[in-house]
Amino acid sequence: MEQAGQDAAASVNVKGIRDPDWKPYSAMLKGVKRFEEKHALAPGAELKFILEPRRADVDMHAIALRLESDDAGMAIPLGERNIFSLPVEQGPLYDKAELTLNRKAGSVRWIPYVRSAATSDTIRRLGDLRLACEVHWAIDKETLPFAMRTAMGALGGPCNFVSQKGTYSFAEPRHIAAATISFNGKSAPVPFSGSSFTPPLREQDWSDDSVLELTFADD
Repeated sequence: MEQAGQDAAASVNVKGIRDPDWKPYSAMLKGVKRFEEKHALAPGAELKFILEPRRADVDMHAIALRLESDDAGMAIPLGERNIFSLPVEQGPLYDKAELTLNRKAGSVRWIPYVRSAATSDTIRRLGDLRLACEVHWAIDKETLPFAMRTAMGALGGPCNFVSQKGTYSFAEPRHIAAATISFNGKSAPVPFSGSSFTPPLREQDWSDDSVLELTFADD
């Protein structure tokens, strides 16, 4: 009976897996800093992150997210839809920490989740999207090769590309059927393809308070 109990415990206590596709905790904190610097883009929003599956067959129930280093570890609470806040100011024990999941590497991704009041899955505020992009870029650029980071920076970064060829798209868990942006009586279509859309982040003609409306194919 004792051995059976031990076997059962082993079956549910899955050790967190460091995902090489994810960024170190130190890089994630760069995103927190950028959020604070650019908070005026979405003054009513808080910085959160959401976990999303990379494939349709990934089980997103009972996910355990942890912050772990060689010397310490802590659980990160997950809310509805696996939304979480990144813990900050954890001290020197976490200087080289990583986020870990009880899932196979490469099966789950994190995305900045910046939402002001009165927004939803179908209604988005452009300033929120601009700030989410800033956070994502601040995190990603820390782990890019120097040459690529320099080249991207010279172009203004993905959130402010000086070239019309450069774009930044947002991925959705569902296929998009239509996307529009509107503000103060003006409206325009937003490019989309499959389950991603490309808002006019760099076009200052569109206010941060501009509203994007998404229609999904299964609605």
